[in-house]
Amino acid sequence: MADDSTTADDTPQAEATPRRRGWLRRFLGFVARLTLLLTVVVLLAGGAGYLWLRANILSELPSDLSTYRDYRPPTVCTVVGGDGAELDRFYVERRWWVSLDELPPHVWQAFVAAEDRRFFEHPGVDLLGIGRAAWSNFQAGDVTQGGSTITQQLVKNLIVGKERSYERKLKEAILAYRLERELGKEAILELFVNYVFLGAGNYGVEAAARDYFGVSARQLDPGQAALIAGLIPAPSRYHPRRSQEIARQRRAIVLEAMVATEMLTAEEAEVFLDDPVLSQRKNAVPEETDRSYVTQVRREVRRLLPEGVVFGEGLTVHTPFRADVQQAAEDAIRQALLDHRSRQGWLGPVRSLSVSDAAAFLARGDGLKRDRQTAELQSPAAGACFPVLVGKERDLGALQAGPFTFPLRAEDRATTVRNPKPEAPPVPLQRAVRPGDVLQACLLPEGTLALAERPWAEGAAVVIENQTGRVLALVGGWQVGLEGFVRATQARRQPGSSFKPYVYATALLRGKRQTDTVVDAPLSLIGSNGKPWSPKNYDGGYAGALPMRTAMAKSLNTVAVRMALEAGPSEVTGLARRMGVQTRLRTDPTVALGSSEVTPMDQARGYATIARLGRSVESVYIDRLVDVDGRTIGQAGGAVMVDGEAVQELPGGPQMGEQVLPPGVAYELADMLREVVRAGTARRAWRVDRDRFGKTGTTNGFQDAWFVGFTPEHTVAVWIGTDGTTSLGEKETGGRAALPAWIKIVEALDTGASTRLAVPDEAVLVPWNGQYVGLPRGLVPQRVLGSRPTVKAGVPLGL
Repeated sequence: MADDSTTADDTPQAEATPRRRGWLRRFLGFVARLTLLLTVVVLLAGGAGYLWLRANILSELPSDLSTYRDYRPPTVCTVVGGDGAELDRFYVERRWWVSLDELPPHVWQAFVAAEDRRFFEHPGVDLLGIGRAAWSNFQAGDVTQGGSTITQQLVKNLIVGKERSYERKLKEAILAYRLERELGKEAILELFVNYVFLGAGNYGVEAAARDYFGVSARQLDPGQAALIAGLIPAPSRYHPRRSQEIARQRRAIVLEAMVATEMLTAEEAEVFLDDPVLSQRKNAVPEETDRSYVTQVRREVRRLLPEGVVFGEGLTVHTPFRADVQQAAEDAIRQALLDHRSRQGWLGPVRSLSVSDAAAFLARGDGLKRDRQTAELQSPAAGACFPVLVGKERDLGALQAGPFTFPLRAEDRATTVRNPKPEAPPVPLQRAVRPGDVLQACLLPEGTLALAERPWAEGAAVVIENQTGRVLALVGGWQVGLEGFVRATQARRQPGSSFKPYVYATALLRGKRQTDTVVDAPLSLIGSNGKPWSPKNYDGGYAGALPMRTAMAKSLNTVAVRMALEAGPSEVTGLARRMGVQTRLRTDPTVALGSSEVTPMDQARGYATIARLGRSVESVYIDRLVDVDGRTIGQAGGAVMVDGEAVQELPGGPQMGEQVLPPGVAYELADMLREVVRAGTARRAWRVDRDRFGKTGTTNGFQDAWFVGFTPEHTVAVWIGTDGTTSLGEKETGGRAALPAWIKIVEALDTGASTRLAVPDEAVLVPWNGQYVGLPRGLVPQRVLGSRPTVKAGVPLGL
């Protein structure tokens, strides 16, 4: 029995082991199933996440970033003259591109220290930087640091935009990684320092350096570079033109970062802490009186080239502009206008007001400034120009402007002003004014008023180089602002008799010769308005039968009209267009006397065609185009090449123009214009030792005065008039009002050497009436030559 007995302790131990093992198996099975489930969930979630990422993020990202290898943001288009001096700059964003290897290392180091200290260590996204920024922001309780790398900032600005969302940040991170693989660190840094906005309208380090310190980024010292780099987080708020103190603080922060990253020593950084945060701004573009030339260049650039080429390539536009010629032309036009004012009087009342209008005029204080706080009218400062009112007593010693009263200086009270009647002489100012009249005046330092200096007439001039069509100078008026109204190219005015060379050219093409006899006699026609029209000469008389050469020199109107009628007005205007007149012309007989409006540039091109012996000319404002990398991408007369493709042809070049007149005919016409200078209406311009050619022009009522002419090298067109229909005054002809300015400009161009227009092979000089005249070879009448031709090429006419 003892063998069959068991103890109480044996049975529980025997049963405990299998129970524990079963529980462990169940637990491990549960863990295994849970692990499997979690793995499946993770895989499913990852797959779903990838599908979502692919559908919502990756699919929207650009797959090819190689286009950013050569990407250039919009840069400044710079205009320079023939001597290389900067004339103008215009832009969508004020930016000049500068390569990284041109910059001192401390310049780009300042940007790295300020924005992305681990730039050269991370792959585009800096996880450590993000963590450090998050911890700093947590400690500060505000966003004091950003975690975006330089590459991410570029991606945000160039590709994904600035939307605040997690999706955008994810796209930004992915593209930053890709962009670094595509471009590399140096290219990304170069793009960043040139792209980033740095306040006050400056984009990129070069624009900021020029604006804030008056130097190129190539000359920035570490303190200046640190200040510029410190602007990036809030450029509109931090830039030194807004707050020098904030800019100083930002500079100190960046210098400290440069020390922390061992880009500078503490001693080196200390040197720049007390430097000025702003230097005197330097403007490389001269403040010229007349901005017509650069305005026209801007318009030509916009006309010829797409905006993407102009600003995307960072063009430098080389022009034929000559500063000495421009100054001479401006001085000549200004002097012509001042001389005209001396003859015809100063500008009198600009308008006349009723009693009620006069009261309102004074209450408004036209032309005066108001105090910003009180809105009260302020007394004008010396040099200010503003309109003044003549009171009831016509007292020129008490002219009114707002609540203020000023005396007109004594010499101006005694001056004469223009008479509104064209045939009447100027009148004394005291007699010309009435109560309620408004005068334009300027305040002198001693407290008296002077009549405004600006003449009441306007003027324009064009100077073209004959052989190339290059525009050397352009005057658009007394003072034309940038993008203003350029009368030289935009003012359409009746040319008067300066249009006659096209009429005579048409007659010459039809077989007439300058030695042929024409008739100056009364002529009655029916005008386009159905009314009788009888052209008359300036002196009111008629010369009868005379040579065509003499008729041109005397500018006889009936002769020109008869020739236009013989050829047909449409033939005259067609030839004028081929010779360079681009403005649309009317086609009735009055066109022979210059009734159809043209611009000074039209006339300059037309006369330059004569100087070029019949080959037409284009206006050339662009000699060559150079891109941001210093490569010439286009020259006058050739194609503009961008990325291997021609985008446009530039005017000019050796093959420019068409032969619209046979050289012999063109020389004969030039010879007639030389006679105008020698013995006609432009005798003041005659020089025995050099050739000058041209034609005066005066319109009805003396509204416009012209002289257009050329030397063997240059063509110059001068117009004097007003912007409306106001007469210049009695006897203000082209020879009186415009010719003196033409002479001054031509003499400024004169090299001093005796110059003659070359006689082409197609023309000969023959003796006639005591002088040598040019005729086309092969068309010389036998009665002129006699039995044997007498040719003396190069012998001056009239000698």
